[in-house]
Amino acid sequence: MKEKLNYRPVQENRFGDYAFSGELEGKTIKQVKKNTEGLRYPSIDDLLQVVDSKYKLAYIAAKRAKIIKKDGYSSVENKCVKPVGKALEEILEKKVTAKF
Repeated sequence: MKEKLNYRPVQENRFGDYAFSGELEGKTIKQVKKNTEGLRYPSIDDLLQVVDSKYKLAYIAAKRAKIIKKDGYSSVENKCVKPVGKALEEILEKKVTAKF
């Protein structure tokens, strides 16, 4: 017997994500650790200390995000959920470099 799943909109998230609670088919649903800072993390100022140009930063992040999306693997512990956020975190941790 399926249990009813309760959900409510997350207050600090305006993109339509929901916080789930309760049980579904007898299994407890676990909350996913999410980045609630939005576009403030990782900071553009911190990223520009690693990469000298915002254009290079965008290029590197886009290329790495494409690889992350295809492979589903990131080399750092991520707060961000989306591939671009994961790529920016890797750049900030200096796990990704580019040669121009």
